[in-house]
Amino acid sequence: MKNLLLTVLAALFVSGCGAGVRTVVRPGFNPAWRMAVMPFSGNTEAAGLSLSETFTTYLMEAGFDLVERARLENVLKEQSASLSGSMDMDTMVQIGKLAGVDVIVTGAYRTRREEIRTVMPRAPKPLARPRPGKQRPPAAKPPRPGEVRVETNIVFSGITVKFVDVSTGRVLMSSSAGKDCDADSVNDALADMAASIKKTLEKEKGGK
Repeated sequence: MKNLLLTVLAALFVSGCGAGVRTVVRPGFNPAWRMAVMPFSGNTEAAGLSLSETFTTYLMEAGFDLVERARLENVLKEQSASLSGSMDMDTMVQIGKLAGVDVIVTGAYRTRREEIRTVMPRAPKPLARPRPGKQRPPAAKPPRPGEVRVETNIVFSGITVKFVDVSTGRVLMSSSAGKDCDADSVNDALADMAASIKKTLEKEKGGK
């Protein structure tokens, strides 16, 4: 029972990754600038593309002006390059210039596999009826260990995005998720990061 409780608490901690987003912005950042989200760099190219597409959607919902992935792919096709998270910063900046954007958004993440082991308890054996003449009933036997269920969970950590000025190569803004999250809640983390970015920019504008 104790091990099961610890497993449940650990799962709740991982799934609640939306909190703890930290966003830092340089003065003068213009939310009206046109942007392009590049594939996130991390363990796999497919995951990096998926995260970038999801983050693009959340940024668009927050009111930012972004070019579509098809536009970036056309530029890369002209340059005989491929859209992947393994591109270096200079290449990304060059692609941003060719795509006609002011800012490129880069992302990074890490993943690891965690095994969650749950022991399924078995019911105890029924007590035998006491034999005639016996003063004490037989003691109850504890339940025997049951089947061990092993589940593999993918955990995302170190999710960070940076907004880079294509004309200078300077990082204008960055945002990072403060907690690890699993595959089911990583999209929530990206949504919280987009909301934090919007709120930070609104706060900076209001403070001027």
